[in-house]
Amino acid sequence: MSESCHDDQPRSDGLECLFCSLVKSVRSATEKHSAFYGHMYNARIEVLQAFRSLIDQRISSLEKRKSSAEGKKATKIELE
Repeated sequence: MSESCHDDQPRSDGLECLFCSLVKSVRSATEKHSAFYGHMYNARIEVLQAFRSLIDQRISSLEKRKSSAEGKKATKIELE
């Protein structure tokens, strides 16, 4: 097994590394009009939207905390 599966030459025993086979499939499917490319593009959008929802939730939480803190001001009480 001195032959590398990372070159473009097939191995002499006819077997191919599973990972190398997957990489070759991905490379051939990255044409902009393939279904694979469309799914990957949509997946990137979904991941970004997921992070945006987390950020929006955190912003809302901080804004609520700020508004509730502003309503709670200490009042000075004079003692006799």
